[in-house]
Amino acid sequence: MAIQTSTLPLGPPPLPQGKPLFWKILVLILVTAVLGTVAMGIYFKYLLQDSYSYLLREQGASYVKLIANDVGQPPDTAAALHIAEKHPVEIRIERADNAWSTDRSLPASKTILDATQSSSFDSGDSLVMRKYAGKRYSILTRGPWRFVIEMKSSSEGALVWPATILFCVVLILLFTAAYYAVQRFLNPVQLLMEGVQQVASGEFEHAVPITSDDELGELTRSFNAMSQQVAAIIASKRRLLFDVSHELRTPLTRMNVALAMLPETKATISIERNIRELNIMITELLENERLAVLGGALVVDNVDIVELAHEVIETFGHDARRIEFDPLTDSLVIRADLQRMKVAIRNVVSNALKYSTDTTVRVSVFPDEGGARIVVADQGIGIPPEDQAKVFEPFYRTDESRTRTTGGYGLGLPLTKSIVEAHGGTIRLDSTPGVGTTIMMLIPNAPDDGAVAPQHAQHAAA
Repeated sequence: MAIQTSTLPLGPPPLPQGKPLFWKILVLILVTAVLGTVAMGIYFKYLLQDSYSYLLREQGASYVKLIANDVGQPPDTAAALHIAEKHPVEIRIERADNAWSTDRSLPASKTILDATQSSSFDSGDSLVMRKYAGKRYSILTRGPWRFVIEMKSSSEGALVWPATILFCVVLILLFTAAYYAVQRFLNPVQLLMEGVQQVASGEFEHAVPITSDDELGELTRSFNAMSQQVAAIIASKRRLLFDVSHELRTPLTRMNVALAMLPETKATISIERNIRELNIMITELLENERLAVLGGALVVDNVDIVELAHEVIETFGHDARRIEFDPLTDSLVIRADLQRMKVAIRNVVSNALKYSTDTTVRVSVFPDEGGARIVVADQGIGIPPEDQAKVFEPFYRTDESRTRTTGGYGLGLPLTKSIVEAHGGTIRLDSTPGVGTTIMMLIPNAPDDGAVAPQHAQHAAA
């Protein structure tokens, strides 16, 4: 029978890839910084522009008038040359059609005024400040004399590239600092996510390291306390279940002895059948809890899984005719616990026969990943998707109206799962209602020392 496409998820869901919360906070910080800088720029440009313009105009006007005063009236060209040599300025003196300049390349005042428009730096008609050909000029009129003063800034162009590089370096450093700061702040969240994953996998004793004293640190402490309480509750529940099941053996034994001394009647037969059912249920329950809670060691030996499966099928008597055995090899020897593997295979095949009346059950055995894969497929009623994740829980039955005769105790598949996982293997169930159910068991070679597989060591610790 073909394997159906509905797959039971095994274990907790994987952790989400990436760090969405990390990047959200980092982007928020960067966007806030950029918007804050833009807002400050707008504030200084449009709200304080007039104040700064007035201050610069006054300072510039005072500086230009001071130069004109030093040059004098009539202008002293020697003084103008001395000022140009000592200070970063060039001076042009105009009167009517005559002009004198400390630099022949200095443009005429008319050329500057015709090519530029009035700005906020103009101080009346006697003093204007204009930017022409990438340079700043002040034009001061005093009587018949007009002074054109170029404000030289030799370092202005040279500082553009260093300033740009410095700005980029500062931005990179700020981004790097923000990255590591946010990563450090959110490190407890990542540790909590890993802790949740561990607890979801069954490691209830896992403690998340506390790396901060803030709200995240307090959340981590609460999570650790919660996981410890959950571990204690589950351990107590399992221990109680194990102890109660174990203690039931004594009164049942006494009942069997007393029943053997009574004459056989319908009542004694009924009592004997009920005692036998209780013994089967207690045996399955004890074995399940022994593997899960006490970490019962496997008794491993060389086991031919093909031969073992054939022997199990023959034990079903009349129903064995409905079983189609399809081994892909004549012999498949692995190291496993013979008795427990016999129980696991029998439980799965029995389940398939029980819920696939008058149809064929196919059992396949073949080598896989250094061990053996056992596939049992039926054409029965199937299992609803909402129940597939629960069939491996003790005492769970998909149809609560079933009697013990048809529905069992709900311990067969949980015990099978415990046996498979004790060998370090995996079990998966695929089912489609009305089509059938397929159960696949992967059994690797068990360790020679008979130790329980690592995934059960965590349960034993609980």
